[in-house]
Amino acid sequence: MTQVPFYDLGQLVRSYSRQIHTCLDEVIDSGYFVGGPITGRFEAEFAASVGTDHCVGTGNGLDALRLILEAYGIGAGDEVIVPAFTFFATWLGVTQVGATPVPVDVQAWTGNIEPDLIRAAVSDRTKAILPVHLNGRPADMAKINAIADELDLVVVEDAAQAHGARTVGGNVGALGDAAAFSFYPTKNLGALGDAGCVTTSDEGIAERIRSRRSYGQGANKYEHLDTGWNSRLDPFQACVLSLHLSRLDEWTNRRRAIVARYASALGDGSGMLGAGDPEDSVWHHVVLRATDRPQLQSYFSQAGIATDVHYPYWIGTVAPMQRYLLAPVHERDFPGAAALASEVTSLPIGPWMSEAQVDVVVAALELLPKSMLVAAL
Repeated sequence: MTQVPFYDLGQLVRSYSRQIHTCLDEVIDSGYFVGGPITGRFEAEFAASVGTDHCVGTGNGLDALRLILEAYGIGAGDEVIVPAFTFFATWLGVTQVGATPVPVDVQAWTGNIEPDLIRAAVSDRTKAILPVHLNGRPADMAKINAIADELDLVVVEDAAQAHGARTVGGNVGALGDAAAFSFYPTKNLGALGDAGCVTTSDEGIAERIRSRRSYGQGANKYEHLDTGWNSRLDPFQACVLSLHLSRLDEWTNRRRAIVARYASALGDGSGMLGAGDPEDSVWHHVVLRATDRPQLQSYFSQAGIATDVHYPYWIGTVAPMQRYLLAPVHERDFPGAAALASEVTSLPIGPWMSEAQVDVVVAALELLPKSMLVAAL
């Protein structure tokens, strides 16, 4: 019997359900069910928390990525540098504007794009670099931005897993030209349905996205400046997100406290992806590198602990993406991504976890044979 589910968002939300009902009442009383002041309030709050001038709410994180690329005029014939190991949506946003994703391998112990390999992937068609802050750990934005500045490239952050992450250079979401966030319910800052946003301090880009997220509108609903989409953040989700944003630091601290116990049980985080500098991460996922993933998952299952895999593929093996690649690719070209795709195993993590549930995971980690984990370099 599973004692520790991988997610139990219901357990978390039920603990403050009255405030959720208050949000619903507020939306009903406002009379606005698309856009309106409640959505605008959250956009202002989130922009301030990130440190950008603008936050533009969208229907989801994928739409946010696509809208950013469109706003910068990136399309057919253009190339965008992407990490070889990430969620499908990162690459999908690039292909949806007609551009070509160009994969770059990732670092073995962070899973983030390897900046030292970016230059070799850049061509005269490259328009942007799209780093992902995988599992909540910021990518090396100082190096990435230096390359982008030198080569005159746009930097678009995929910040879908890194709400509230901070670096010495600033906050995730304000480290590039623009950033896409997802507020899918399982995210560190999640809604109660699909939602997303763009953050940027470029007023022109923000205005283009505001127009294109709503049928290419201009000053009124019947003035159409361009083609566009229907991808708007509704006020109920915005109200919930304002509530959740007020608790984000508390939830992040809870995640970090749990991870500290996991790392101690393993012995300084041995075998844990991104454990070298844990305070840099907001720990969207806690990921182990397994020598034999089915065996490792079976071990945790027998201990009553559910696990998941983020992610069981890399870009060269995802069938719909293969036709977009510039040339045939093989695992030897992306050893970091290929290895992680076969090894990564995610443990339960989140503010919904009780101390008893954390204790169960810690006990299993303390007894875990080290041979089941890939040894850190």
